[in-house]
Amino acid sequence: MLPCLVVAAVISCGSAISAVGNANHIFNAIHSSMRQWGSSLYHNGMSFFLASVPAGTQLYHGGPSPDHVIGTEWLAFEPEHAILFARMPPMGSQPGVPGRGPHKGPPPGHGGPGGPGRQKPLLLEPPEDEEPRSSGWLQTYVPVRDLRLLYIDGMSAGKTSNGTLDSQNRILVNDTVHDDQIMNEFARAREFCRLSHEVWNDRLDGVIRMEAGFEIILCEFERDLHLLHEVEVQANKGGIPRHLPRPGKDHNKTMHEIVPDSGPWIKAITARYHGIGGNRVKVNYDHFVTAFTYELDIFGGQSKNLRPRLDHLDTSQLEPIRQDLKALILGHDTNEPSFDWQSVTDMVVERYAHTLKSLVSANITANMKQLHDDLKKVVDPFFDFGGRNITAEAERCATQFIPFNAPIESVAARAVRSIADSVCFTLLEAFDEPNYDTAVAKIQDLVDYLAWTTWKECRGCADNEVCVIPIWPMGIWEDWESPTCRDMRNPQADGVEYWGRVFVPGPTEHDDS
Repeated sequence: MLPCLVVAAVISCGSAISAVGNANHIFNAIHSSMRQWGSSLYHNGMSFFLASVPAGTQLYHGGPSPDHVIGTEWLAFEPEHAILFARMPPMGSQPGVPGRGPHKGPPPGHGGPGGPGRQKPLLLEPPEDEEPRSSGWLQTYVPVRDLRLLYIDGMSAGKTSNGTLDSQNRILVNDTVHDDQIMNEFARAREFCRLSHEVWNDRLDGVIRMEAGFEIILCEFERDLHLLHEVEVQANKGGIPRHLPRPGKDHNKTMHEIVPDSGPWIKAITARYHGIGGNRVKVNYDHFVTAFTYELDIFGGQSKNLRPRLDHLDTSQLEPIRQDLKALILGHDTNEPSFDWQSVTDMVVERYAHTLKSLVSANITANMKQLHDDLKKVVDPFFDFGGRNITAEAERCATQFIPFNAPIESVAARAVRSIADSVCFTLLEAFDEPNYDTAVAKIQDLVDYLAWTTWKECRGCADNEVCVIPIWPMGIWEDWESPTCRDMRNPQADGVEYWGRVFVPGPTEHDDS
């Protein structure tokens, strides 16, 4: 009998498989972490990880000035992402933006910013009478030491009402930013930096989030970064992007018409579909906090719902998560050693994703003999024909990718082992099942439960195409259901907008009072 695995909530303990509650969602959160593809498909992140960015890593900032930024600002991992900032107008001149102009942050050593220097790219419409400036500045910074960061998974930088902001608004900033303030990035950044200074003993420097590209909100640029160089860049031809696509108004406009020169940006984003690359971010998988391990109805009573939400829960129900997040930050360093459980999820997915899909394909396994033969090829290495024992066979199968000396008590360890158990037991049970329909149904139920993001990847995109999924602020519903190859210069197709209303900030949404 396999040992009983327990994380917060156990589905079953007496069966052959020791199943961890929400093990599939925890497994997928680990597998998709710091990856644009999976984090876009499962955009409502429910987890917080400690992370670090090594000293010397090149990061990018775009804005109206070549001067070293002071205070709190945004950094991009890709220059194509940051250059969009450089091509926008000065944010301090925007109507409804309170506080100060850009690059006028707090003095060095100040724990909390007076308000970040500007908003995110492509969010603000310029005043009608403002003369567009002809150029901006793309700056390259490098951290002077390893940056200590909190990684909020999913598409946590997407300004949507779809749930992308739930973990931040409900847990991290404790309901200080409300649903009618979706665009209020000022408040989120300010509250995070206040928590870091006043509650978490200055143990974190900033936050990693993802929208159309990964970014860092850094609390103190002048303390943590060296300005390596800056280059002047031309503003968008004919002015700046006026707005994002608006349902009903820009239905026939291409992405290139709305965001000039969007091709390099899209190419840079999709290049990070399967990882940020270059060991630029180290994530601690041994210790993290996830809403999936709490007894909360985050799926609205639908076990197959892939879009968890926190918006309907009372704040008291979320307080244990806040306290555990505080304990995580105060109790662990971002640079402490951690076992790479993501690499194990990669091996499991790479080994079984195509196999499982082919096994439930009627045109490949049309009868019991063919299915039996195909299954035998998969499970044969784990058989002992001197005396078959399904429990021992599943043990050998489930542990094949887990190092013998790997830690076994963490949430990640238990979730990954639970998924490996589920895969191996299902394959073995299907092999022993004499009825074709029953065997296929067992495997199909497993596929539905696993919901691996690799199953939605496009096949055979041309060199000038990208596999399109909804990535805020772009995308339609059809792209989530069936991602499609499209020309990277015009990835936006006609259809029902996935993100609903595009939020353009006004005085209320920028109200920091």
